Amino acid sequence: MPVWKIYHSPNIFTDQDKATIAKGATDYYVGVDLPAFYVHVFFIPVAKEDNLTAGIQQDRFVFMELDHIARNLGPDWGKWRTDRLKNGIDSVMMPFTTHKGIHLEYCVLEGPAVLWRIDGVDPPESFGPDEQAQAEENRKLLAEKYGTATH
Repeated sequence: MPVWKIYHSPNIFTDQDKATIAKGATDYYVGVDLPAFYVHVFFIPVAKEDNLTAGIQQDRFVFMELDHIARNLGPDWGKWRTDRLKNGIDSVMMPFTTHKGIHLEYCVLEGPAVLWRIDGVDPPESFGPDEQAQAEENRKLLAEKYGTATH
């Protein structure tokens, strides 16, 4: 699962901006072979008085914490992969932030996939040979469990 937690100044994103950002994030991860339903994006407005950088209140900012559990870059992935990730994040976010004069800062945090579960179902091992098939089977299990289609 990638989770994008986007802390931001109130009222800098429209509902359309949020939908476009969430779609861009999802498209990025689908492009690196993750199922779309793994991707979560949360928008968390933070009032000026509740956000201080170097002890100074900030008017227009976006700070993102991206949690990567389904995939971890690890020490052996190399600069081209880390650059690909950061460039992907930039391509989604900068049109709504930096290009509009809004400060953007983010960090990517990684956690072990063995500590991740969706509604009692363990997702398939990262990069395992049956990951897409197992993800589809898990979706069916969840749909049966809840009597609804999953995304």
